[in-house]
Amino acid sequence: MTSFLNDLRHAAAAAALFGLASLGMTGSASADDLRIDDAWKAALADFEGVLTEKQHALVNSIAYHSAAARLCDGIDLDVTKVGASMNEIVTSGDPAMTDEEHIERLSNVLLTLGTAKGIFLAEGALHKEAFCADAAASKADPENIHFWQ
Repeated sequence: MTSFLNDLRHAAAAAALFGLASLGMTGSASADDLRIDDAWKAALADFEGVLTEKQHALVNSIAYHSAAARLCDGIDLDVTKVGASMNEIVTSGDPAMTDEEHIERLSNVLLTLGTAKGIFLAEGALHKEAFCADAAASKADPENIHFWQ
């Protein structure tokens, strides 16, 4: 079974490239990858231009970490780290944008974060034991950068 962390990396990469559909993913998640592919595909539709690839991967990472903190015992979100990263993302818009465009961009960023978190919550709840085991292993690995306390 593929770990949720590897799946997270694949989802973040696919999301960042805005090409989930072009990867040939169809139908619902297969038993071996634990992903809800149709939900990810729908969530990524018309996303291009809101965030850079790096920012989108970071939003997905925050969503994953937040979902794990909600579902898994012994994993708590570091809201200071999350706040700093989100502040960096939302303040990085084009300075030439109007106030209305900035608000629209912020709304898109927050909707993207919430949607990704919701999908990770669903995937994690459907396969909680594997999801939480992978999150705990990631948290314990000193090589992994994470948003947990």
